[in-house]
Amino acid sequence: RLQAERALGYCPDMLRKRWVSRGTDDQKLFEVRPGTDEFDHIAVAFKAQPVEQPAYLLSPKETWERVRIVKVERVENAALLDSGSIPYCSSLRRSIEDQGLGFEPGVHTAYAFHGADASAIDSIVNSPVAGFQPLASGTRGASLWGSGTYFARDAKYVADGGFCGQPAADGTRKMLMCLLMTGMPCLGDPNHKGVLPFRNKPHRYHCSVDCLSSPEVYIMQHSGAAHAAYLITFA
Repeated sequence: RLQAERALGYCPDMLRKRWVSRGTDDQKLFEVRPGTDEFDHIAVAFKAQPVEQPAYLLSPKETWERVRIVKVERVENAALLDSGSIPYCSSLRRSIEDQGLGFEPGVHTAYAFHGADASAIDSIVNSPVAGFQPLASGTRGASLWGSGTYFARDAKYVADGGFCGQPAADGTRKMLMCLLMTGMPCLGDPNHKGVLPFRNKPHRYHCSVDCLSSPEVYIMQHSGAAHAAYLITFA
């Protein structure tokens, strides 16, 4: 999985290299053809199952193995990339380097998955200002790890948890594969209300997680910290 993600690119500016548009048109979704390297990399990440025993009760491995990808669409939204994700990634890099550490893509960034109903996905994909809105997120599950937008390391978690809304008439469901600018995480807490604790003043932690040693859930508090890269339709 890590090799597949590395090939897709661990920084937001690398995502644009695969675009077939300028990202400024009304059309924001472009199909990724099956059989291409890009499609195969996405499929590997989507179908990957945790090496370690997951902390959450999920369906049997065999059930997930039967799930098939129906369609993959690349999100090409220049406004979100240029005014949100790329500037946020630059500020994240400065924050980490100001604390005497080196910024490492793939360590301080990660791919994760997000499920939502059709209207929310449409808003995330097409918004020119803020795709994800952390202040309006977390209401479904009572914000177990604090307020923010929740993402799962494994696509299986999103599908099993019923986070993809109602299936379409043909039985398919959708979820987003996103590039997260995770930075330096802290352990999530229901008392986190959008502002995380200081790690090294004036620098705060950049996101929160359910487990520091092997995070399965990421909670992002800033709209620019997560970029929707692909929309995956599956059955």
